Amino acid sequence: MYLDKIHSLQTGVSLEISTIALRALIRDAMAGQRTTELTKICGPMDLYDYLSVVVYKGAEGLICRRHAWVDEIKNDLLAGRPVSFRGFDKLFWRTLDEEDPDGDEWYRLTSGEEFLSQLLSLLGILRSANRRLLHKIDVLPDLKIGWA
Repeated sequence: MYLDKIHSLQTGVSLEISTIALRALIRDAMAGQRTTELTKICGPMDLYDYLSVVVYKGAEGLICRRHAWVDEIKNDLLAGRPVSFRGFDKLFWRTLDEEDPDGDEWYRLTSGEEFLSQLLSLLGILRSANRRLLHKIDVLPDLKIGWA
């Protein structure tokens, strides 16, 4: 799973996990705003508040399959607007014996070593931004760390 790249699931859902909110946080922090918010990010799970998911294709089918949990974000999914990573992840709650091809693939993508590695790389970028703030360096860290 690569961040900021469109992924197609086998069920026909096409989505992207975006770092746009994280990039905005860094930009704001470098401008002297939201600096305490930046320092509160300590681990990979903290990044979830700054990741969003955009569904480009297959939202209707996803909504039909996940109807019990989709009410809060249904309109945003249908309109192709970003939804919070945490909110999207909650769509895949289920019992162990339930068949859920969307959830199976989502969990494979977001629990893999590659996804965690990218989150850890993001943490490194945030630490660098924080150090730059402490030393008053006026250069934004580069969020393009090798993924598409």
